[in-house]
Amino acid sequence: MPPKKKKGKKKGKKGDTGELSVKDKYNKTLQEVDSLKHELETRTELARRNNAKANELQLQVTEWESVVRSEQEEKLDISADMVRQYKTMQSTMALRIHLLETSLSHMQVQLDTTKAKLEETEKGKADLQKKYDDAVEKMEREMSDMEKKYESILMEALDAVAGKLEQAQSRWERSCDMVQLRNINKLREFGLPNLEL
Repeated sequence: MPPKKKKGKKKGKKGDTGELSVKDKYNKTLQEVDSLKHELETRTELARRNNAKANELQLQVTEWESVVRSEQEEKLDISADMVRQYKTMQSTMALRIHLLETSLSHMQVQLDTTKAKLEETEKGKADLQKKYDDAVEKMEREMSDMEKKYESILMEALDAVAGKLEQAQSRWERSCDMVQLRNINKLREFGLPNLEL
């Protein structure tokens, strides 16, 4: 909760201690909220891109796995009577499988790295959302405090006006009584003692 301001100082100006006014704090909070919104949107877009890249890499991994399975099945389908051709093909296929497995391993590393970045981005997004929620909650608390202060000031002002009105009415009634008494005395001087106003 912001420190209470001393009475008599105008709102919207800095005091001798250099503290920000409620209005300045409110504006600063709005700027922080806008900044957090922008950063949140940036992180969301980054998370979307990383997720798309992860999906693309996963698709490539699946395709390579399919190719590896296809090549392995093709190797098993070679006829026994083509031993010489089979051996040549086996060497070629073994090399190709090795290359594919190496590529698959590399893709898996990339996929794991992308997933880790995605998790980090999601965590950053959650942290930004919490900061945004905290800033909004703080602004709502400050607005509620301002409303209470303004209500208190208004009630004090109304009470002061009512007190002054009561004092003025009392003085007016006393003044009227004195004027009436003087008029009665004047009338009595003219021989009208029983005349009442």
